[in-house]
Amino acid sequence: MATRFSHKATIQARPETVHTSYSDEAYWADRLASIGSPGDTLDQFETSGDGVTVSVTQIIPDSDIPDLAKKVLPGQLTITRTTSYSAFDGERFTGIARAEAVGGLGVIDGGGETVSEGETAFESVSGLVKVSVPLLGGKLEKLVVDHLRKLFVEEYEHLNRWTSAR
Repeated sequence: MATRFSHKATIQARPETVHTSYSDEAYWADRLASIGSPGDTLDQFETSGDGVTVSVTQIIPDSDIPDLAKKVLPGQLTITRTTSYSAFDGERFTGIARAEAVGGLGVIDGGGETVSEGETAFESVSGLVKVSVPLLGGKLEKLVVDHLRKLFVEEYEHLNRWTSAR
């Protein structure tokens, strides 16, 4: 069984500015430095006429892991995230993402869309969290969704700061 999640964000910038930010390697480096942990890395950054693909490794330190999850995790948690954004078509762009916990403990699959309303971009994301731990999977999935909500807030706050400086 998997647990669904969704999140909506308002970015005080036009969608093309958001897409340009996602297409800038410096944005990703700054985001990791601003809201990540010291061990986080930008592993892949690739742009093409069809869009951009970004892969990062994020380290969640033991101190940030809830007690229930510590029962199945020996220390820090390492997550690899890969996100691909389509080209901006003048009105919108889409993205798909996958995050995997090293060791096969769980996976997050999702997608999103960024659309325009005047000078503002609206981004909505949704997906599924699947934790592969017998008996605790559902409870751990809920913890992951709670963590995702907090992470999304931080990431969109960073995006708003980044785009307002451009």
